[in-house]
Amino acid sequence: MKKLFLALIGSVLLVVLLPIVLRREAIPLQSHGKTMAVAWRPFALPWKETELEVFQGKTKVFGIPGDAYGYPVFIHPFPDGRRFLCVDDDDTAILVYLVDLNLTNSGASFGWPPDGYAREYLARRATNVVLLTNGGVRLPTFDEVAEVSSDLIGMSSAEFEHASLPVLDLGVWRGYGPKEILLLDLDTNRRSLWPVR
Repeated sequence: MKKLFLALIGSVLLVVLLPIVLRREAIPLQSHGKTMAVAWRPFALPWKETELEVFQGKTKVFGIPGDAYGYPVFIHPFPDGRRFLCVDDDDTAILVYLVDLNLTNSGASFGWPPDGYAREYLARRATNVVLLTNGGVRLPTFDEVAEVSSDLIGMSSAEFEHASLPVLDLGVWRGYGPKEILLLDLDTNRRSLWPVR
């Protein structure tokens, strides 16, 4: 009876600890096969607000807060290594913004998305969610959105999962948002804070 009890306790501990021990903490952010930066997910449980940190070498370039209700879904570096397109499932909208290390101020907008209210809201909210950046935060241009969409379409399922941030990480199994949904978020004709799903 004692062995059965110990086996049961061991099994419960294993199930509880696997999502913590095998959590994917480092996610390489790649552009055309070259690692431009690394996103570090904190070693914490998802119901506590934490910060995803993006590093180039040993230099932290920006951070994005997240918890069980709002979290970054995808970060795509551009080949120049100075711009990062971020898709963030915020509790108020699906945010799409650019962390631009070439900028010294934030909030610049270049006409995407075409709906004025959505564009103003996304620009304002994006500047509130990015933490400690050395650059600025702005909305992407139509060309930048189209470039990232094109890169996404060309990715295999394995490449997409390798480049994405897990929306659910149980250690032995990770769930990722579908590529098709991400492409809706990046639609060059997007007119809503919550694209049709």
